[in-house]
Amino acid sequence: MRVVNDKQDPVEVKSVDLFALISQMFLVSVGVATWVFSPMVMVLSHCRFANPWSKAAGLGGAILALLFLEVPLAQVVLAFVVGLFVADGVERQVKPFQLISQTLAVAMLSALACLVWGAVVQGQALSHFWMNWVTTLVDRVQSGNALQKTVNWAALKDLILFEGPFLYLSATLMTLWISVGAAAHFGWIKEESNLYSSKSLKTFRVPRWVSLVFIVSFVGQLVVTSSYHYVAGGIFRVLSGFMFIQGSVCLALLLEQRKVRSGVRTLIYSMATVLGFYALVGMGIMSPWILRKKNRVSPQILRTNLEEQT
Repeated sequence: MRVVNDKQDPVEVKSVDLFALISQMFLVSVGVATWVFSPMVMVLSHCRFANPWSKAAGLGGAILALLFLEVPLAQVVLAFVVGLFVADGVERQVKPFQLISQTLAVAMLSALACLVWGAVVQGQALSHFWMNWVTTLVDRVQSGNALQKTVNWAALKDLILFEGPFLYLSATLMTLWISVGAAAHFGWIKEESNLYSSKSLKTFRVPRWVSLVFIVSFVGQLVVTSSYHYVAGGIFRVLSGFMFIQGSVCLALLLEQRKVRSGVRTLIYSMATVLGFYALVGMGIMSPWILRKKNRVSPQILRTNLEEQT
């Protein structure tokens, strides 16, 4: 039992480079402004600084984005919450599939909270506020688009209106994986035993039932023509994100097998993410066959070896 007059154990306070912290805040603010790279820069903050400085860099970057870059408040809140949650999960080494599912839940709840807050402030019903927001967004994009006559704006409006939540979840899924992939590829995480090191992420596998549901949803969004077409299409888009993850793992394994240099791998990853999304999705669908071939598992080879032994 500790007595009042006992001396307390000294608490070691680690110093931090103030210039590095401020520069990281500005980097986080740019990530928040793009939204896509917000989790990536938050993960970098947690890799560079110990607590509480890593979270201070995230909070400071969010404030800078709000005050100086004039990023809308809702975007700042969503980017900060999702990015901080992903970075904290990576730091605590939460299992990848668990982190994915929890991040999707947090992202959806945060977006719903922003919509409810906006509806309450404007005194509108939630559905009415959502419709007005989508209409304003499409009109704003249409007014500044030089290809107005080549785009079916009514179809685009319906797509965002009915599939918007699914598109948001799919985008969250992609930016999460891009963030942890970048941390692994650029060596921000040094320990190979870490769940998010380059070596560990190459062993990540999406459950096989996800591939089966993806194929069913793909057929469904082609066959269904009623109002449920948007639901089937939305589910298809979310599951495409999972196939993208599995395809990127397959690509990483193939590049490692061919011993491609780090700089070339960076270029290939960037091109595949920006221009080859559906190629990675297709690779994810074929992942059981690709990974089986990569691991050299062949029933014929096994049978031959058994015959030689007997």
